[in-house]
Amino acid sequence: MRLEYFLRCLVLFATALTLVQGDNDSSEEEEGNEYGDGEDDGMGFFNYQDELDFSEYAMYPLSCVEDSDGSSVVFEMYGEGHNQCSKKQVGTYKTSVQYFVKAYVKQKTQEAEISGAEYDVDEEALNYLYCTQFIYNNNYFFVQIGCRDGGRGFQLHSYTDQYCTVKAESQNYNLGIDISSIMVGFEYCKNCVYQSQYGNNNNNNNNNNNNNNNYYGGGGGGYYNEDAYRHESPLCGAAWNYKETCNRSCKRAAKGSSSNSGGSAAFSTVGKMFLWIFSFSAFFFLLAALAQRKKLSKSDAVLEDAAVKSAGLDKKFIPRIIIAYALFIIFLVLFKRKILTWFFLLVGNVGLLWYYCHLKGRNNENKAAANDYQYKGEILEVS
Repeated sequence: MRLEYFLRCLVLFATALTLVQGDNDSSEEEEGNEYGDGEDDGMGFFNYQDELDFSEYAMYPLSCVEDSDGSSVVFEMYGEGHNQCSKKQVGTYKTSVQYFVKAYVKQKTQEAEISGAEYDVDEEALNYLYCTQFIYNNNYFFVQIGCRDGGRGFQLHSYTDQYCTVKAESQNYNLGIDISSIMVGFEYCKNCVYQSQYGNNNNNNNNNNNNNNNYYGGGGGGYYNEDAYRHESPLCGAAWNYKETCNRSCKRAAKGSSSNSGGSAAFSTVGKMFLWIFSFSAFFFLLAALAQRKKLSKSDAVLEDAAVKSAGLDKKFIPRIIIAYALFIIFLVLFKRKILTWFFLLVGNVGLLWYYCHLKGRNNENKAAANDYQYKGEILEVS
């Protein structure tokens, strides 16, 4: 009986110990859902197999947009031979701000380790990538990092629900939370795989350091040593793995945000309209100047040719220069160099307008002189 009683107590003790251990595991798993723990080790966010070899790929982050799915980063992916994201485009996609920033931070951290530098980012600010309860002036609400107005950055948004789906009517951006360290290089062609200027020796040293103290867990037994969780490009790999389709409305929103941000962004609708206006006006001024050129007297035409030669130009090269100038502006438009495009377009229009007015004035002077000569001749005949 004593033996049977002892066995029953042993079974009950083992069962209780199993239940307690299960509760501890579940609590640890819940804690791991925060940024930097469970989702970032080898068993979480970066636990995927790369579908592509990203060694020759590049990414072009367009902007941050908000739609029915929440805040997302829209990006273009380019394949081998992309020539700084000018060709070989694979497609346009989007992924959540949380996923993109997490992958971007991992990529920059990895690049800094390879080059022997450091990448500083506020770990506390990264916690706000996820919906977090916040107390301000005795008011309870929820905050989460989303898109900044203009689409080329991030800011903190306030929500009324714990899932951060319903925005608060009044947005208070002065909550004392600094997220300035979370930055992404929008509208910049970024190679997926970083090439260190220090060569392979430094890469080998950093790989050895990573094995001893790596991002996924550090020390012996870290998940980084497993091939399944090792990625040459955490940014492109995660963005590709967690990508979503960017439909037409998504692309329009991304381009609209880019056009409002200035710089080398795409031309807006109004900008495109003025591009056509200035292009047609330059063509009109060119034809008008050529028409006035044909009306010049022989002496004035000789003077014009002499002026061209004195400037070191041959008359036969002028059409080629005009064509090259037009092609140069077209290339500026294609590469979205807005400031340079407007500058050279305005310079071309002003130059052609001045030349037209110059020739027009010369012809008017000759015409006035001819009329005056004819008038004086008539007076002499009458007298």
